[in-house]
Amino acid sequence: MVRIRGELHLPEEKELASVIIDALHFIASTGQHTAFEAFRRDALAPRPPHVFASFRTREEAEAWLYHQPEPPAQGQVLVAGEYYQFYYFRELNRRGLLPQFTVEMLIRLLMEEGPPATVASFVSHDEAEDWLAKQLAPPTHAFISIGGEYHLAVFHENLHHRAIHPVSIVERLEKWEREQRP
Repeated sequence: MVRIRGELHLPEEKELASVIIDALHFIASTGQHTAFEAFRRDALAPRPPHVFASFRTREEAEAWLYHQPEPPAQGQVLVAGEYYQFYYFRELNRRGLLPQFTVEMLIRLLMEEGPPATVASFVSHDEAEDWLAKQLAPPTHAFISIGGEYHLAVFHENLHHRAIHPVSIVERLEKWEREQRP
């Protein structure tokens, strides 16, 4: 990368190359290899996104965010199993949480070519939860059937958090999209 930077002519290109070199140095010197690999894996594949933390209530999530001296500029957390985007504007010291349609968009993307095969079928939600909890190495996501209806089982490895979402929640996203149209 240093060699490539030396071959660049425009100051903007040299600055961008310097930023990339600094980012790589930061990752290497702070031992962030695993986190960076997880970020790349999550960002480039249709899978559940990286989440920083999981909370039972929005109040707990807000308390966590407001007690971070320097939180990341943005990221996702889970609040009662729902995805929220958090943000932090350093210059304004402004922080907040916004609900997101993350899992709904993931389900819609994964089902674009029709319902995928399920890895397991269950009579009840409790039976499915029990099965997911007993998986020693669960996949990041997999479709299952509960009472004949599709669900997406999700595993957030960094938090050891498991969740099951009914595919029907995509209707919330579609309703919101209809409401946004003029």
